[in-house]
Amino acid sequence: MTDGPPRCLAPLRRLLQRLLQRMLPRHCLLCGQPSGEAELCAPCRSDLPRAALSCRGCAAPLPAAPDANPAAAPGGSPYTSTGAPPDTPPHDLVCGRCLHRPLPWDQAIAALLYGFPADRLVCRFKFNRDLAAGVVLARELLDAIRRSGQDLPHAIVPVPLHRTRHFSRTFNQAELLALHLGRELDIPVHSRLLARSRRTVAQSGLDAAARRRNLRGAFRLAAPRERLPPGCHLALVDDVLTTGVTLAECSRTLKRAGAARISVWVAARAPAP
Repeated sequence: MTDGPPRCLAPLRRLLQRLLQRMLPRHCLLCGQPSGEAELCAPCRSDLPRAALSCRGCAAPLPAAPDANPAAAPGGSPYTSTGAPPDTPPHDLVCGRCLHRPLPWDQAIAALLYGFPADRLVCRFKFNRDLAAGVVLARELLDAIRRSGQDLPHAIVPVPLHRTRHFSRTFNQAELLALHLGRELDIPVHSRLLARSRRTVAQSGLDAAARRRNLRGAFRLAAPRERLPPGCHLALVDDVLTTGVTLAECSRTLKRAGAARISVWVAARAPAP
């Protein structure tokens, strides 16, 4: 099942976008300066915070070399993998915290670090319905996925909102990111595979323990008896990864339904509170 607009409309949509771009001058979403046909000017795009190396498990930034400051790595240890850091491919590096306590998903990709000015883009997209900011985040995530060297999934699943929050916000930011990625990568998007089983309070402002209590049992399959195909590899998409509690609950739900592998794709990686 693929949700979203028909693929046959994509060329027409791109043509209309190009016409609008030529007719209406654009200004950078961050600094307000002319930006040509792009949402961001070149200096602001280059200022977006990206990690040179990140953990395969949690997408947290890693030090640039094995002898870098250990305190810079999550969990207080320099990056490592299967016992030979110098020979480990960059996309397989794992932080000490993930080695000590593996996450319920298999790999993670974050486009940006949640700091200035990426945090402004996320907030504009999520809370101000700024779809242009969402396009920037989706493109950054698409670039990160293509650079990662990781296998592409069979399908993409956005993290769902509860129906009351979806109604008040009028859109699901994770779903819009997922639809952009699915269109560009030619991967089906299953927006209605997961559902929220109950309403929860907003995660922002909660510590890790409170977030776990808040989301325990909060997700289910929309069709409770559905089983996923054997060997199924799914990508979970969300806007921000902080403690990982939301994505962990979704991953466990999908693995109980038969998913063999779960990738996590997020627009930004925030430090855990």
